[in-house]
Amino acid sequence: MTYLMLLHEPECTRTDWAGGKGASLGRLTNWGFPVPGGAVVSSRAYQAFLGDASDIASLLAEQPQMNQDALRLLAEKIQLVLEQRPLPPGLREEIPFLLQSFPASTTFAVRSSATLEDTATAAFAGQHETFLNCRGLDQILKNIKACWISLWSHRAVAYRQQQGFNHFDSAMAVVVQCMELCDTAGVGFSLDPVSGQLDRMVFDANFGLGESVVGGEGEVDHFVVDKASLAILEQRVAHKTRQVVAVDGGVKQQSISPEHAAQPCLDQARLTRLATMLRDVEQRAGFPQDIEWGFRGDKVFLLQARPVTTVPPHWTREESAERFPNVITPLTWDLVEEGFHRSLNFSFHRMGFPPFSGKWFALHDHYVYGNQNAVKLYARRNAAAPKTLDELRAAIPFLRQHYAWVQELPVAWSRDLDRYLIGIGELLAEPLADKTLPEIWNFILRVQKLGSDYFLPNIAISITQGSLYRLLHHLLELVIGKEKGRSLFDDLLAFCETKTGIINRELHGLTELMRREPNLVEVLGSGTSQELLSRGLLTRFPNFAQTFNQFLENHGHREVDFDPYHPTWLEAPWLVLDALRLILKSVPNQSLRERERSARIRMLEAERQMLAAFPEDLHFFCVEVVRLTRIYTTLDDLEHYQTTRITLPFRKGLREMGRRLVERNILSEEMDVFFCRFTDLDVAVRQNDTRTWDTLSHKIRSNKTAYLERRYQSPPWDLRVAESENTEVILPQEGTLHGLPGSPGVVEGCVYRVTGEKDFAKFPAGAVLLARTTNPAWTPLFYASVAVITESGGPLSHGAVTAREMGIPAVMGVRNVFQHLENGQRVRVDGGKGTIHLLS
Repeated sequence: MTYLMLLHEPECTRTDWAGGKGASLGRLTNWGFPVPGGAVVSSRAYQAFLGDASDIASLLAEQPQMNQDALRLLAEKIQLVLEQRPLPPGLREEIPFLLQSFPASTTFAVRSSATLEDTATAAFAGQHETFLNCRGLDQILKNIKACWISLWSHRAVAYRQQQGFNHFDSAMAVVVQCMELCDTAGVGFSLDPVSGQLDRMVFDANFGLGESVVGGEGEVDHFVVDKASLAILEQRVAHKTRQVVAVDGGVKQQSISPEHAAQPCLDQARLTRLATMLRDVEQRAGFPQDIEWGFRGDKVFLLQARPVTTVPPHWTREESAERFPNVITPLTWDLVEEGFHRSLNFSFHRMGFPPFSGKWFALHDHYVYGNQNAVKLYARRNAAAPKTLDELRAAIPFLRQHYAWVQELPVAWSRDLDRYLIGIGELLAEPLADKTLPEIWNFILRVQKLGSDYFLPNIAISITQGSLYRLLHHLLELVIGKEKGRSLFDDLLAFCETKTGIINRELHGLTELMRREPNLVEVLGSGTSQELLSRGLLTRFPNFAQTFNQFLENHGHREVDFDPYHPTWLEAPWLVLDALRLILKSVPNQSLRERERSARIRMLEAERQMLAAFPEDLHFFCVEVVRLTRIYTTLDDLEHYQTTRITLPFRKGLREMGRRLVERNILSEEMDVFFCRFTDLDVAVRQNDTRTWDTLSHKIRSNKTAYLERRYQSPPWDLRVAESENTEVILPQEGTLHGLPGSPGVVEGCVYRVTGEKDFAKFPAGAVLLARTTNPAWTPLFYASVAVITESGGPLSHGAVTAREMGIPAVMGVRNVFQHLENGQRVRVDGGKGTIHLLS
């Protein structure tokens, strides 16, 4: 057929042909859910009805900018033009084909299904027409045309104009579906849309058709169900007064009899069936779902399902403590946040995920908190979790088709990297001394845009790395078992070529140069690294000094803290010298090259064991998963390395801005500019009057005071729970702390706490490194450590990846560990089990 697509046909799952609503019903039908039968009139029929649309384009061109009254008149003119258009040839012949599949007494629902519904920036909720209880060819054709015309209603035109959509980019499909005359109907959410609790499902219900519930026009029953057990946690039965029922040619409201008004719409059996169906829909779709449903006698019907993209946040430090362990200056966060959240939906769209309309991170008392609900829904979902090898075989075609972008993303990212690096070079070469204050502010905004544009796909890299780790882990456990699978997983990823690894080899090369200069080693013992550099003592050793300076030129953008308020290696080279002194005094059991060779041999042997365990027809798939997991481990590290390059032009521009403001007595120090809020600074630069600058100066002092007060305080872990629960320290049972396995191995040693770069030089060789988190600049500490413990992070974190490459045990994400362990305390670290035993 030219225009009609039956719901079970594969073409009906295409949003560009079936619209948002139609494509959803097509997927649900193909997944086997009880969707009433019907078809979708393709958007191609609408395009044929519209024709070349030159007359409509002329009407739109007459008033490109208009108020709401003028927009209403324009929409009415367009709708009058469309009223005169005939239906496209062939549609009148195709609809009877659908109708003859149902008994003559069947009535139908005719629903609009726009192709721009449920996009990342617009839902078009309630913008278009729906017609219920339609009977006969003429009425159905009339209502199909009315759905098309509703695409040009005043509210739809105004909405597209407000959102910035081209009016001709949207098309209209129409769902024509058997009308089930339900005795009870309503909506359901596979999470609690108010509290954001993901382990609960919520249902609203009323007698009759679901329009009384969807429209929110009366009292409804409310049920909260536990997702795991399906037990009813909460039930509120309303005194219901009205219901929507079907009548000839449509629907009407009808009074509910007093004896039924206080009766619950759903009994335990119906609610269990409904909750089971909703849970299955969520599992099949991969995201929380908002459904419309109905019962007619013993039969349950699924009338619609769409992803829930607005989820109440649950702010914790679980996701953010690794990335942002320390306090953040206000201007840094304002500059970073916009780019980060731009990247979210860009990455989600590329990955085929539903759009996300909330915040992933937010600032609270100068600490960054993560929205744990968003993390669970997007970052920790599994692409596939087959229970058997046959399920895996069946899933491979789907994975290959829907995750093709996993193969393409590294190539596209590498291609676009050049433009970013060239932009960095141009910004660093641009002189600022002769620029005006607004020109310097414009320079800073250009830096922000360059960094934001570069970062667009980078969230996809991080999430994909996590997904591949979980998939590989699951496959190994499925075939080999939990314990052996975990061990084999560690060996398969024992060594991934990373930029951090390359830098570490260069650091080791520098220490080899130091060992060849006995006098240099003696000089290093005569003062701190900062003193040695300030006195120019390294110039006595020109070969070493030249290589050292070349290292800084190549990698000087490396950060010691996420916040560019803090200097990089280029501005604080003594931190690199501290790292070299640390490596120099450590006595590794084997050379770096031997460690890498040993890790590569373990990887090769692990591949052989994996292939021996899997059937031959799955070998290519398994090898590809391993290959991609290694690629994304490398790419995630490289992406971070390149991202931090933006710190140098940021600090350049903000330092010059700060210098000008110090000259005008607005700041005490150049870098106090970081304590501005973005909007406040933007307004001050643009208005440039004394009163605005004075107000800004006061805010900066206040922000800096708050920042310094919060710097050494431990932030609450969870903003949802009471303060007492956040601060309470629960003593470990039997002297054991539990975290996440990061790197296998068992070792005993004494703990040394490292809270920042100031502790590097004091770290004793052979100690157990205890940190809130680590970043690549901390890697030299790993050479001197026998094991690693962190308060945040997991198997994908820098600390875990580096520890695996070094072959030392690591336990990650040990909550409140700083409140349990002190310097010198002896512990046994079991990185494979994720446990820490207190020995003293």
